[in-house]
Amino acid sequence: MTALLKNKWILATMVVLCLAIVAFSAFGYYYYQYTDLVDRIGGAPSSINLSVDYANGTRQWFNGTIGATLYDAMTQAGWNVEATSFGVMGLYVTSINGVEESAEDLKYWSWWTWTEYGWSHGGSACDKYIVSASESIIWYYSYCDPTTWEMTAPP
Repeated sequence: MTALLKNKWILATMVVLCLAIVAFSAFGYYYYQYTDLVDRIGGAPSSINLSVDYANGTRQWFNGTIGATLYDAMTQAGWNVEATSFGVMGLYVTSINGVEESAEDLKYWSWWTWTEYGWSHGGSACDKYIVSASESIIWYYSYCDPTTWEMTAPP
């Protein structure tokens, strides 16, 4: 081992080889993530069924809305969306079409996707969620229970 440390060229070669292995592994990981994303969206924006429910009996559907992300679909539908950016975590929606969240009434905007079991709460920021073809998504102005932080699901 001491002979290996004495020869600086062998040591430098080993360091470069280790760095090359790390770089190739990182490339492989990100390439896999990219190809998985392209497969999920089919390489192009998807057509979804998008809705907004103001929790006052008014629900509007925008079927056939095109977008790669949920936020893209919202803007393509012509919605006036106000949001706060949290950097890499994404956008937090504070207002849709002039209806703002209300901390006093404990009402906030949340998005839900339709599953075989009913409406399922969205798990990410709207600009980070990649939509799937023919998916049904609703934005619901829902009540938030202050003790459990659970949002009321759309009817």
